[in-house]
Amino acid sequence: MFALILQAAGAVVALLLLQAVAKGIYNVFLHPLRKYPGPKSFAATSLPWAITTAQGQWAYCIRSLHERYGHVVRTGPNELVYCDAASMKDILTRRPPMTKSAAYYNMPPLGTHSILSVKDEADHARYRRVLAHAFSEKALREQEPLIRNYIDLFIARLRECAADGTPQDLVAWFNYVSFDIIGDLTLGQSFNCLESNTLHPWVQYLFQNFKAVTLMGCARRFPSVFGILMKLMPQKSLQNRLEHFLFSKRKVEERIQSQSDRKDFMTFVLRHNEKDTGMSMDEIVPTFAVLLLAGSETTATLLSVTSFYLLQNPEVMDKLVKEIRGSFKNEEDINMVSVNSLQYEIAVLDEAMRIHPPTPLGSPRVVPDGGEMVGGEWVPGGTTLYASTYSMNRSAKNWTDPDKFAPERWLKDPKYANDDKAAFAPFSLGTRNCVGKNLAIAEMRVILARLLWNFDLEPTEQSCGWVQNMKQFILWEKPPLLVKLKAVVR
Repeated sequence: MFALILQAAGAVVALLLLQAVAKGIYNVFLHPLRKYPGPKSFAATSLPWAITTAQGQWAYCIRSLHERYGHVVRTGPNELVYCDAASMKDILTRRPPMTKSAAYYNMPPLGTHSILSVKDEADHARYRRVLAHAFSEKALREQEPLIRNYIDLFIARLRECAADGTPQDLVAWFNYVSFDIIGDLTLGQSFNCLESNTLHPWVQYLFQNFKAVTLMGCARRFPSVFGILMKLMPQKSLQNRLEHFLFSKRKVEERIQSQSDRKDFMTFVLRHNEKDTGMSMDEIVPTFAVLLLAGSETTATLLSVTSFYLLQNPEVMDKLVKEIRGSFKNEEDINMVSVNSLQYEIAVLDEAMRIHPPTPLGSPRVVPDGGEMVGGEWVPGGTTLYASTYSMNRSAKNWTDPDKFAPERWLKDPKYANDDKAAFAPFSLGTRNCVGKNLAIAEMRVILARLLWNFDLEPTEQSCGWVQNMKQFILWEKPPLLVKLKAVVR
């Protein structure tokens, strides 16, 4: 009997291998995408993509493929990746919009899509209309006193902790302030990261969630063995993902039941709660979980990246410090309006977003039935495609000295006159661009200005290679950035 079982198992394995080989041959030589350049191994199967993605190296891999094969590369049996502005515009601004790729956007554990992952355009438009008022310029001005209080606390806590010369982890501190701000704006209560000098457990679940979602996406590329791969995944990661959403659900319910009179993001959502144009509780929970993420982690990443490149480029740091300290008589004058006059700071932040974008991979879409013109070529329907943010931002075809941190490229320096600024879209394009763009820009400009008004920053030996080999699991997995802070005496 045992021998028969082994024979049957061997036959099944042989059949699966034969099927895989046949499919690979079809993908390479007969598939509608066969004319597009790229490694044959990537065209044959999703395995190279899955391995590279699971290792956290996909953004680097795409860039190397573009450098070898050109502006469009076939990175999977049914996938194309671009690194030019025209193709990005075709993908993200088409009317009607291309739908989001189910291969890249996991269904949240609670079973309802968020504003980020929802495929139906009518639903997305409804979510967006409800949330747009919360992120308007008027609403942002109303929230400035609250945001300012947290930045005040951020500066005060840095003064306390850095007073003895101990190097501070700026990645942690930027996470503390950004998560406290977005927690209060979204749920009506802080995560108390600044007070406790630690990350809230929910935030830790959030970081672990990125890797779990990435690994789940890899497993989904192999439907015949998906169940087996899921059992092999670290179960703690899957449990942490569920805990993240359960916590979000609990906090959203608490905020709604509190019936707070203070305006926050939920205030604007609840105004539509009894209308057909509103959002259900099942829709609010995953959407607010996304807002907590998008309004904190990406801002913290950008501020960390900016600090690193300033420390590596002392002449840029000196110029920025002179601009900030020469523009204000008092720290109280630094606010969401006044920082908009800091042209060099704006250029520094834009350059940081270019050279190390907080969201490195782009936004995958699916070509509609019947096909579509993308980048001047006809792409068959059903193809998954996207413009790789990291690759576009580091392409020598788009930028002069693409690996150089040069804020001057944003200030009409003739050396960079041929830069293709249309390739720069840190908040995406089209109807699904970042709804929280205004908040993110205001927050990062004020925090950086306040930090450099108050402190001189000095690198440590541990911080010198901070960006080297940084992994990506949807977002960047960042090591500590240890920096010495010396309080400015006035």
